[in-house]
Amino acid sequence: MRNRFKKLPKKRQNSDYWIYGHHAVVGAINNNNRIKYEINFTIEAEKKLFQEVDIKELKFARRHRSREEIENLLGGISNHQGICLKVEKLKVPELNEILDNCNKEHSIIVLLDQLEDSQNVGAIFRSALAFKLDGIILTQDNSVSENSFLTKAASSGVDKVPFTKIKNISSCIKKLKQSGYWIYGLEMNAGKSLKETKFPKKVVIILGSENKGLRKITTSLCDEIIKIDISGELESLNVSNTAAIAFYDISNSILKS
Repeated sequence: MRNRFKKLPKKRQNSDYWIYGHHAVVGAINNNNRIKYEINFTIEAEKKLFQEVDIKELKFARRHRSREEIENLLGGISNHQGICLKVEKLKVPELNEILDNCNKEHSIIVLLDQLEDSQNVGAIFRSALAFKLDGIILTQDNSVSENSFLTKAASSGVDKVPFTKIKNISSCIKKLKQSGYWIYGLEMNAGKSLKETKFPKKVVIILGSENKGLRKITTSLCDEIIKIDISGELESLNVSNTAAIAFYDISNSILKS
């Protein structure tokens, strides 16, 4: 670890980053698939961490810092809760690996079609964790990558909810259908509402980009396009709010059917 601050080897440049915030850091520490390099914390944050993690057993560098020093490490980010952890980005599994580990009786997966906002995607990870989704699929192109802001917003969801990235959405949806999933796109102008829909035991929810919604190619691949009924006083919901409502309603519907 004494050479940690030398220039990174070429193969590891841009693949490590800081996770900050108590819950996100705890999630990363407890993820055996996550490579960790060093943790920095204030004395107060260390005491809180000690309630959930055996700090003495950590196999990487530990350093006490002031809040200001941690803020400087993070490039000016102030909502770090006195703790940050240098990690390697997670190795992303193939779609088949995620499907092999899904619940065989009832399962919900969300497919994020070209979502680029870290806060929105992080919030979706958090809701996916809350409602026990089996996995998250992101598109390779025009999609956010794992980063500090996403991981903080996800509040440990990135380290607890399996996720993958796909290059071809048509091939992906074909494989999902072959695995017994029904595909539902969420679009505010759909004719049928979420409340009117009777869901099968295995569901994929597709959410489109923040600005354009679902692409035409994506819409054509869905079994149904549905919407969330909202007041006429509001034009639309934020995509992460839409996701949370859909996860809640669909998970309840599947479990009760």
